[in-house]
Amino acid sequence: MNVFDEKREALRLLDGLENGGLAADDASNIARDLDPVLVHVIVKFLRETYPASDPAATSVLERVVKLHSAWSGLVARCKHGEEDPISQWFESEYSFRDFRGRGAEMIELIADKIDS
Repeated sequence: MNVFDEKREALRLLDGLENGGLAADDASNIARDLDPVLVHVIVKFLRETYPASDPAATSVLERVVKLHSAWSGLVARCKHGEEDPISQWFESEYSFRDFRGRGAEMIELIADKIDS
């Protein structure tokens, strides 16, 4: 998948999990094709920016759980992405919460780093 398609699909997955409108099976199909770093970043971003105390967290985190249920390989993909130096760089330089409402910027930053 080229970087343009990777960005588009990562944004589609992020938006679908964050705002709804994407079935768990569709989300799992997207996640299977994405770079593990993007999958990890998207899942961790949602978990960190939607703590249980946030009223919006329930529906967002339910969609993440449904994604986990739809694809048993998600945990392994996230773990692989977490171990990648790009994920470690991002987490040392940025806070996920700083990108709330700016998910597209986060995806752009990560995808460009993967592509370089």
